[in-house]
Amino acid sequence: MDTKIYIILFTLLFIVLGIQSVWIYKDAEKRGLNKWLWGAFGFLNTPTNLLIYLIVSRMFLQKNICLKCGHKNNKNANFCENCGEKINMD
Repeated sequence: MDTKIYIILFTLLFIVLGIQSVWIYKDAEKRGLNKWLWGAFGFLNTPTNLLIYLIVSRMFLQKNICLKCGHKNNKNANFCENCGEKINMD
């Protein structure tokens, strides 16, 4: 193959990984997860790491939802991060 084709393929791969990494970073930030760790993880591989992130963040890292305001809090939070209401830890 010509070197131009390799350059184009690596450039496209870099762009796809960059987009994936930024999306994972922003989603992890929104969910209160470690955004830097997940963002770097998203830059390593595609689409496997995206699938792993989606499974882990949606199924295993569940949030405590405040009954008063509906805010999604960190799993180990005792009080709502939005309104300060005590969260039921049942």
